[in-house]
Amino acid sequence: MRKITPFLLISCICFFGCGDDDNSASFVGTWVADNITVSDCSEPARNRSDALDCDDVSCFKLVLNGDKTYTFQRGLPVESGNWDAGDFLNLCMDSEGEIICERFAAQFSGISMILTADSTSSGCVTSYIFNLQAPDTSQ
Repeated sequence: MRKITPFLLISCICFFGCGDDDNSASFVGTWVADNITVSDCSEPARNRSDALDCDDVSCFKLVLNGDKTYTFQRGLPVESGNWDAGDFLNLCMDSEGEIICERFAAQFSGISMILTADSTSSGCVTSYIFNLQAPDTSQ
């Protein structure tokens, strides 16, 4: 019986302690950014907050699909790749055979999502405020 006890203990810890923290359903949808804020820069003159307009070419639009693929438009060309969400939203794309990932902290408020990234190269924190775009039901 002593050999079974450690096995049962480990099994119980994994069963009760290893829950599914995947909240990816919250992320799925078409998100359009209407504001970008750059703050906490080492050079204060670089801090700014800008309203963003969305037209056919220059639009900050992030489409997160249920199959964990994404497209991100911030002008042309449109980027695409795979995403995953846990403690952070990770967007990964293949760039000439090299996988490049960006990691964002995400906060939700109603139909808004704020994605925040720290940039070690600029010494700034960049936040994008996205709003969930309503699906087109006219078709």
